[in-house]
Amino acid sequence: MTRATKKEMLERIVDAVVRVAVDKGIGAAGMADIAKAAKVSAGTLYLHFDTKGDMLQATYLRIKQDFHARLMQAAEADGSEVVIRAMWENTLTFLQERPDHFLFLEYAGAAQVLTPDQKALVAPLQAEVNALIQTAIDDGTLDDMPLGVAVNLLIGPAMHLARKAAMAGTPPNRKEVDQTFARLWACLRTH
Repeated sequence: MTRATKKEMLERIVDAVVRVAVDKGIGAAGMADIAKAAKVSAGTLYLHFDTKGDMLQATYLRIKQDFHARLMQAAEADGSEVVIRAMWENTLTFLQERPDHFLFLEYAGAAQVLTPDQKALVAPLQAEVNALIQTAIDDGTLDDMPLGVAVNLLIGPAMHLARKAAMAGTPPNRKEVDQTFARLWACLRTH
């Protein structure tokens, strides 16, 4: 039997962190539970992370970057309307492929597991998303409104639909997604 590479081992640990944190909650996710779920010794966890906090932070940052990369694939689309719709679709695709990872982002974000320095690393990710939405305002695709309002109106419903599906353990309801986007888009578009 071959030994797992360091990368494979880290992936198993990340998956275990996610499973345990989603099942038990961030605060109740213990090192022993995570080691058992990853099928490694607790000592192996400490080879990769100094503390449970370090492990949660590293897992959050890794998944946040994966989610952001998926979201930003929308930037390659042609036209602001297509870009924004693609961000919605990419959010829902990420959810369908990795529902526990989506929920982990939600739970760890709410638990504020990141240090101020780590939050500073994440801020540019949101700035990139904001820039896409600002482009839609600037080019007249969206009504002229403060960026924060546009961000809240566009991202909030997508995240709500994704969270609802993840919590139910089902794919998002396509009809509901399409109707929500159509109604939202009709309200936000330049008339």
